[in-house]
Amino acid sequence: MSLFTELKRRNVFRVALFYIVAAWVVVQVAETLLPVFDVPDTAIRIIVLILALGFPLAVVFSWVFELTPDGLKRDKDVHVDPEIKQQTAHKLNWATLIAAALAIGIVIADRLAPQSTTEDSPARLAQVAEEPGAERSTGAAALGTDTEPTQAVGSPRPSIAVLAFENMSSDPENVFFAEGISEEILNVLAGVEGLKVASRTSAFSLSGRDTPIPEIAEQLGVDHVLEGSVRKAGNRVRITAQLIDADDDAHLWSDVYDRELDDIFAVQEEIARSITGALTGILQTSTVSVDAPTENLEAYQAFLRGRSRFHQRLELDEAITDLRRAVQLDPEFAGAWAMLAAAEYVVGGGGYPTNLDTAALTAQSSVSVDRALSLDARSPIAQAVKGQLLIESGGGKAIEEGLMMLEGAASTLSPDSTPRLWFGLALLELGNPERARDVLERAHEQDPLVAINNGYLGLAYATMGQQQRGERYALRSVELSGSLTFWVNLIAIGLTNDDEAEQAVDLLEEAQARLDAEGSEFLSRMIVALNEGWTFEQLAGRFPDEPDSGLNAYLQVTAALLLGDIETALLEASGPIDGPRYTLAFAAWLPSMIKLREHPAFFRWMTELGHVDYWRRHEFPFKCVEVRHQAGARLECGDLR
Repeated sequence: MSLFTELKRRNVFRVALFYIVAAWVVVQVAETLLPVFDVPDTAIRIIVLILALGFPLAVVFSWVFELTPDGLKRDKDVHVDPEIKQQTAHKLNWATLIAAALAIGIVIADRLAPQSTTEDSPARLAQVAEEPGAERSTGAAALGTDTEPTQAVGSPRPSIAVLAFENMSSDPENVFFAEGISEEILNVLAGVEGLKVASRTSAFSLSGRDTPIPEIAEQLGVDHVLEGSVRKAGNRVRITAQLIDADDDAHLWSDVYDRELDDIFAVQEEIARSITGALTGILQTSTVSVDAPTENLEAYQAFLRGRSRFHQRLELDEAITDLRRAVQLDPEFAGAWAMLAAAEYVVGGGGYPTNLDTAALTAQSSVSVDRALSLDARSPIAQAVKGQLLIESGGGKAIEEGLMMLEGAASTLSPDSTPRLWFGLALLELGNPERARDVLERAHEQDPLVAINNGYLGLAYATMGQQQRGERYALRSVELSGSLTFWVNLIAIGLTNDDEAEQAVDLLEEAQARLDAEGSEFLSRMIVALNEGWTFEQLAGRFPDEPDSGLNAYLQVTAALLLGDIETALLEASGPIDGPRYTLAFAAWLPSMIKLREHPAFFRWMTELGHVDYWRRHEFPFKCVEVRHQAGARLECGDLR
């Protein structure tokens, strides 16, 4: 009897097929249900490994044993009637068919179900920079470059994206005016009941790329797109706008407006009314009105220039000059005061090129934000800046008030995801990653094409032990920015301190592959150091010579943490530069970094920031308690893995 015939007689092929189909069903069910209960991705990997190891055992079992009316018997010990063999084969056939039907049902359900905007959609990949921080709630460096994410189509309410209007004027400076007009229209539409509006940053990032409208709509998760152009000459302006249905790329409405600049706010209202009129029948309301934020057109144009520069994180000194000019021309211009406070706060925190005094900027941002709130207490960006300043002032009471301000700003209807991002970062630094993740998910859903939104959401997932999700978002942030690896570095730190250096190297190499052409010398050196098992002392003399002392300090701290040298990292972060110290604040809550969060130096630093006072007034971060000893105090934390 041939081996093939004997395998067939003993139903080995049937058992193998049934095992494969059943195992696939088990994995799919696990991937669907386990994340609902926040079970770490490691559990799914363990299940797959167990099932893989069980396959050869199942095959061997089917060869050695036979199913008889008296139960399982060793094949060589019994003579089984061919009819009973056939009955066993039929049972296996039916079991395999049932398992296959379940598998097909799962596939169909997955294809027909609406795609999630907060899980594994294309908007949920990520990656970021080798420069410190990014507009974090501590006011350290603000390095996130506004870029891209993606969101599923098929939203239950009408939705629209407003692209940056093209500048048709000969003067390139008018690009700020053109972008400003489109942003003003976006802000008006954001207040229309029942209309979902894609955020400014994500929508503007897709402008001018010759990307087909249906593709833009798919990436932004909308079903309508507004595009247009602006031609400005002296006091005359021509605005062309057209509303497009993304499903069939058809023009629902278009018009051309030739006006004096004095009528600019009336034109914005006309365009918004035309859009809502075109969507009549699917909107709950079409009532639109525009209140002129200022009667001074020169102040308004300065405001548009400054706001556009600030959003792009380019020419920030010029942005501050523009916004100061706007409030000088109109001291009652609430929006200009709020944007000025945000620009002064971000540049004052460090991390951006500037010729201005950063300490003076931080102090001035407090004056500007108070003025903004006195004119408009509901301004989300002003509330967010005020919340940041309160948190940074230190002390439990101030942090409480700051979190309340940030939460209020984050819950306000606004096309800007910055308040939600800042609120999420404040929670993450305070050791509350679960709540931070929820807030950062909303920021990402609102602005999925922004690198910093992807990066910090990835960090929140990694902090909660959901490693694979964290890596995907962190790598996406690198892909979007082309240069930033800050969040990838942090997640890699968690891996190396969990004795997963090989996996950390894989992550760093994948990040490096997504960087701009010049790549990253720092990443290259760290990959070699991890592969060769270097100590920090062996690596110390091999850092790139950076003229920015803050960046040098950040690289030193990051390298020490990647190599598991906590003492050196704490020593390098003890200087006057905040960026490296706040790198430690994020790294401390990664599951594997128990030595860092339990270190007395870390506790002293948290005390200086007011975090310990806040924890005492509320509760200490998960699984941590304060322990006092003769030399001082520290945290004692359970293993978060």
